[in-house]
This record gives sequence, C-alpha cells and structure tokens, in this order.
Amino acid sequence: MIYSILGKLIAKTRQFVAVDIAGLGIKVLITQKTFQKLPKIGEKVNLLCYFYSSQNGFELYGFFDQKERDVFEMLNSINGIGPKAALKILSEIKAESLLSAISRGKSEILMKTAGVGAKKANRIILELGDKIKNQKFSDSDDNFEVDSELEEVFKTLGYKQKQIREAVEKISPKLKTLQERLKSALKILSGR
Repeated sequence: MIYSILGKLIAKTRQFVAVDIAGLGIKVLITQKTFQKLPKIGEKVNLLCYFYSSQNGFELYGFFDQKERDVFEMLNSINGIGPKAALKILSEIKAESLLSAISRGKSEILMKTAGVGAKKANRIILELGDKIKNQKFSDSDDNFEVDSELEEVFKTLGYKQKQIREAVEKISPKLKTLQERLKSALKILSGR
C-alpha cells in the first residue's frame, strides 16, 4: 500500500494533481481543501495517500492532513459510498465539520452535499456515529451551520458556489454570528 507521495508538482486542477517522482508523473485525486493548500507548480508537494484498486484499474487519492484521510477511509468503508463519493463529500464539507454533523445526528447538513440524500445521510450517521462519539471537535465546527445559511444568502445574491466557498474558507473562525461572518465574507468578495 502507498502511504504518502513526495515529489515535484507538475500539474494541478481542482480534481487532481500530477506529481513527478523520478521522471514518472503520478496522478493523484484530491479534495478542494487539498487543492487550496497546494504549492505552486514546480515546487515539492507531500501528500498522504489512499490507494484504491478495482476491476477498472487503480486510483490514488491524496490529502494534506491525516484527519481528512481518516475521514475519507471511514466514508469509503460505508456500503454504497465509494472513494469518488467520499472525495466529493469531503470537497464540500471539511472533515471536522462532517464529523461534528455526524456526532450530532444532523442529516440535513450531510444532505446539502451533492449525491447525498436522506437515506445515504442516515446510513452515514448510523454507521459512523458510534466510531466517533467520544471525539472532541473544535469551535470552528459550529460555524458550519451558520456558513450554510451564509451560502444560501450569497446564492440568492447571484454569487457562484466556487466564489462563495472560497470566501467562506477565508473567514476567521473567531467570528461566530451570521452577521459577523456575512460582513467578513462581503469584504472578502469585494476585494477589501
């Protein structure tokens, strides 16, 4: 099994990166969180990996931090959720926020991600709830529900999902209320 990959970043998109290792370009599928942390092309990159093999071939999934990789593995262990669905979920919800939602039984938060309906959200909560019930989560996870409301506000104002997500990621976790986070996001989106 491949645990990690270290090499020169030779290409990057929002879905994958290519890493040069001794002249061999390795394609690694990534989450949005990992994409945002990538160095410039030509610089060294170190990713924790998950190696997946199926009858259709091999795929390598890469993550910047252990928590995200662990949550990916947990999601992938659930019947009906493969690695592509797990990657999609983690691209839309931070690992800590996802675990917090699962521990609190908040299926409506999980259902906001593409491809996750009520049935799948409840299955995730049922299968992972016991595994994570004793974990502590940071205060920034509480911002997830406020940020969901914030995203809805910006959607009605005509902003694109990509713009909204990037702005929300930049908001300080110390800002807790919808009003504070809205004000900060507006400054970010207006370039101030």
